[in-house]
Amino acid sequence: MAEQCAWLIAWGEGVDPAAQLVAGAARQYGLTVKGQHWPEKEQQAWLVSAQEAAQANASVVLLVIPAALYAKPETRRALALFRLLLQSLRKRQIDAVVLPQGERPAQDAAPARPGVGVLNDWLVVGPTDKWVARAVARAHAPAKSSLPLQLSVYAQERLGVWFELRPHTTEVLKGMLAGVSGAGADITFHAVGPSGRLPDKSVNEYELRGLKFDALGMEFKAWGLQNHLDSKQSYFIRLEGEPDVLAFGELPGGEPSDVDFVYLN
Repeated sequence: MAEQCAWLIAWGEGVDPAAQLVAGAARQYGLTVKGQHWPEKEQQAWLVSAQEAAQANASVVLLVIPAALYAKPETRRALALFRLLLQSLRKRQIDAVVLPQGERPAQDAAPARPGVGVLNDWLVVGPTDKWVARAVARAHAPAKSSLPLQLSVYAQERLGVWFELRPHTTEVLKGMLAGVSGAGADITFHAVGPSGRLPDKSVNEYELRGLKFDALGMEFKAWGLQNHLDSKQSYFIRLEGEPDVLAFGELPGGEPSDVDFVYLN
């Protein structure tokens, strides 16, 4: 197996000198550093970037980026999809150290919102923080995922972009519902199958398509079905667009139970 590496992403103008310093510091602690300039002008840049990082056996990400750019929802959405796809390809948790450059934009305190963000557990450090040892630790022993479900991404030119959803429980799930919101996202197909790969076929029971509901001040477009899913099965949805928020829950008796939220932005 190829040697694992720290994957350094330099994103934005004027970050090259800082990225070089970060790479040098990581190498002094024994990390092999590989990486890229984020291909901003490329469509679905997160897809190409995750594939390159996976091929390099990335075990931790070092992100050097202007603070104002990192604060943008579209930036965070792309990084969330990058992380989910990279984790799916590497079949392991991938943590990151974020080193924002320049003055951070002033922001009002964000209201508390239910759910968890895909990037919430990435470590954001200041210029004087001693971050390298923590990056080494995360490269060798990544922290446990903070998400309430197994959330994987599959992206293929012929089949499109899919999410795999499997809540963290050993109990049989009585159906599943998934909804997406933001950035014109929608669901165009769904299936049930063995966890860890896209299913070859699926028998969908009592499907619900094209549902809409409001939550958190947003409109969600949702699909669902009433298949019972055992601990080795997952619910798969094919995406159109790139959502800001994912909602999911069980669907016992055709009615949604408590819904959880995962933020990509």
